[in-house]
Amino acid sequence: MNKDEKPLWMYWVLLAGFISPTLFIAGVAVGSSAKIPSESAWVYISAIISAIATFIAVETWRLRRTQDEQIDTNRKENIKPHVEIFLESSVVGFQFIIFKVENIGRGLARNVQFKIEHSEKEFSDSEKDIITTLEKLSFFRNSLSTLGVNGTKKSFLFSFTDMYDKYDAGFYETKLSFRISFEDMEGNSYSTYSIIDLSEFKGITEIGKGNPAYRTSIELEKIRKTLDSLIKS
Repeated sequence: MNKDEKPLWMYWVLLAGFISPTLFIAGVAVGSSAKIPSESAWVYISAIISAIATFIAVETWRLRRTQDEQIDTNRKENIKPHVEIFLESSVVGFQFIIFKVENIGRGLARNVQFKIEHSEKEFSDSEKDIITTLEKLSFFRNSLSTLGVNGTKKSFLFSFTDMYDKYDAGFYETKLSFRISFEDMEGNSYSTYSIIDLSEFKGITEIGKGNPAYRTSIELEKIRKTLDSLIKS
């Protein structure tokens, strides 16, 4: 139950509290030994009845407003998008990192915009390198017009091997914050915050040489090229 709503029995108690004196005065007024002028009694009774009617009307309106607000809130929740930024490894190999934008909400996201939050410290060389790469992406530099439910946008971001060769172990101190702004289908605005923190990847290793499906596709490609060569020969 909503905290603004009263239990039904409370309304019956309040109504009884209003009606009781009214019934008492009415009985006195119409009784044979009544000393109260009947005109004054009925004026008082009329005022009490009007007050009760006003009270009921106000409470009915308030409950209806609360109900409408709850329905509107539920409707907005059912169409609310939620856009986040992720880093994931490529199927080619663990060291190749993909920048991924995904709508994990319930509704379509429109006008998705990205902004890098500036901290008190200056950006490091590795952070500047990643920012430069991101700003080359049209959807990051400008915006995404729409992003459906579970929709994604991906792009290669960097290779751990290359970045480590350029910036050594300090590369793992890279940390960037992003503010993501977007709208739902009705134009309601939302924003979320995401962080790229490469220290989370420190010490992680991979067994094998990449995704098995990818390795299988490479081997099949080699077989196809071999067969093509034999046929031409």
